[in-house]
Amino acid sequence: MDELIRYAKKIAMRTMLFPLRLAPLKKNRVMLVNNLSSKYADNPKYVAEYLDRVYPNQFELVIAVKQPEEYDELRKRGMKVVRVNSAEYFYNAMTSAVLLTNSGGFSYVPLSKRNYVINTWHGGGAYKKCGVDMYNNTTLFRKDLLLRANQTNVFLSTCKRFTEVVSKAMLVPKEIFWEIGMPRNDMLIHTDDALRERIRAKLGLKEDEKLILFAPTYRKIQDNYFKDSVGISYGVDAERVCKAMETRFGGKWRFAVRYHPCVTNRQDLQVDGMMDLTDYEDMQELLCAADAMINDFSSSMWDFMLTGRPSFLFAVDLDHYVATTQVYTPVAQWPFPQSVNNDELEQNILNFDESDYAAACKRHYTDLGGCETGKATELVCQRIYEIVYGKTH
Repeated sequence: MDELIRYAKKIAMRTMLFPLRLAPLKKNRVMLVNNLSSKYADNPKYVAEYLDRVYPNQFELVIAVKQPEEYDELRKRGMKVVRVNSAEYFYNAMTSAVLLTNSGGFSYVPLSKRNYVINTWHGGGAYKKCGVDMYNNTTLFRKDLLLRANQTNVFLSTCKRFTEVVSKAMLVPKEIFWEIGMPRNDMLIHTDDALRERIRAKLGLKEDEKLILFAPTYRKIQDNYFKDSVGISYGVDAERVCKAMETRFGGKWRFAVRYHPCVTNRQDLQVDGMMDLTDYEDMQELLCAADAMINDFSSSMWDFMLTGRPSFLFAVDLDHYVATTQVYTPVAQWPFPQSVNNDELEQNILNFDESDYAAACKRHYTDLGGCETGKATELVCQRIYEIVYGKTH
């Protein structure tokens, strides 16, 4: 029933919006949507920033967010900021020459061939299963997926394994995958020490403090895709972790947590003794600032792996998660030291070996066919310029 209601809502919305296809196209309008948090972050942010900096005054940039009133600074820079799912949002979507999303976002909007859609996706590697591999392979669910797939012109990929599995799972033609990595990861591949220090200062970190970031992904209520996303704290012992990090790596350590932006139960999650950075807009900036990471099944582990810094897997529900959510790449092949309780996590930190970890990460990247170029932002923006102006800049 949930599946039917979801699909019916999309069809109804597409029917209502169909007359907007008659509205004139704004040929230099580019709409960028972060479908996960509806904030100015992730791949859409990095593409918008590059377009604004490298191609000044050549594009009308439309940023879709949940709280437009928080982004006066973007307006002062000449960007248009609209509220997600407002009448203004739908009008701008239907009249944009290029639309960029990091998930799906436009499956309920009846776009036409005059609209060019770039899906940057929101995760690297090939970990959690998705689409028909995870949720359903019914005729109705496939029709739902095709609403998005049939309107997508380019789909970015971080590795060949991702291209292989997601093309089948999301019913997206394999030939439209562009294996250049994600724009948000360029900053992690090309270390900018000045940027890193600015972010650390914004977080209130002292010069002699190091940061370990705990970033677990969401779960679905009753393991049902159509139900709310919820977070889990695992009962991680922040004080114990920091002491282990100080013993193994030296220095003073701060423990921070960032829960997934889609979770609905934040008030129930443990934050005692931790910096709560869940409301910090840009996860990539946190990865840039962090000296180490604790993850479970979030694809941000792929992103952080690109920095070469230590990452640890901690999941008390490891067996259940793998059995219900399932993964494309067996957990045993992941390069991150794995633990299911605080005792194991502590030992993995104390016994961490840099050379073994570096070799395991290199092997993992190669096995998955990693294709991060470090210039995905530049390449995507060049493509946008070509679509809008019909020539190379």
